[in-house]
Amino acid sequence: MMKLKSEALRKKILATATTLMIEDGIEGTSTVKVAKQLEMAQSNVYSYYKSREDLLLAVFTYHQQLMVASLMPLLDESAAPIQQFETLFSGLIQFAKVHYDSIRIIMLFRNQPNWRQKLPTINDDAFFIRAFKLLRDYQAAKIVKPVPVDFLVEGAFSIVVNYVTALHAGELTEDKLTVQDVISLIEDLMLV
Repeated sequence: MMKLKSEALRKKILATATTLMIEDGIEGTSTVKVAKQLEMAQSNVYSYYKSREDLLLAVFTYHQQLMVASLMPLLDESAAPIQQFETLFSGLIQFAKVHYDSIRIIMLFRNQPNWRQKLPTINDDAFFIRAFKLLRDYQAAKIVKPVPVDFLVEGAFSIVVNYVTALHAGELTEDKLTVQDVISLIEDLMLV
């Protein structure tokens, strides 16, 4: 019984830190604020996360793992390249629409140069290893532009984030700019 309670509290701490980060940014989020929101002692937060940085990185990792879990089943190295692009990016757009806070957290960290160096790398996750290898294989086959793959992916991810943010803000509707339109923009960015 104690484990379930501990896991539930760990998730509450992550959820509270997520909310604070979205409201106040990374720099405006602290273990003190998280503890205050949860009406607990700061030492309770430290019993789960050894430092503020540890907590903030755990929030990033949690949201990135949600995204990876959603995209991993869509990665199929045997699919035709265009079909694979459409499947992965429509899956990413769908994930971003359903888990908008996760996308916001990931971008929040990716937009901070001092945090980017602390984040997990491509080689830390099986999904990213496979996806980036596939993109490099597509480059070797002259399907993907000969530009650093991580730069291309960052650009494609930014297009998805901008699209979903515009939808959430009411600046766009899906009949003005469809998912297929967005995928076409990404393909124009990435494909030869």
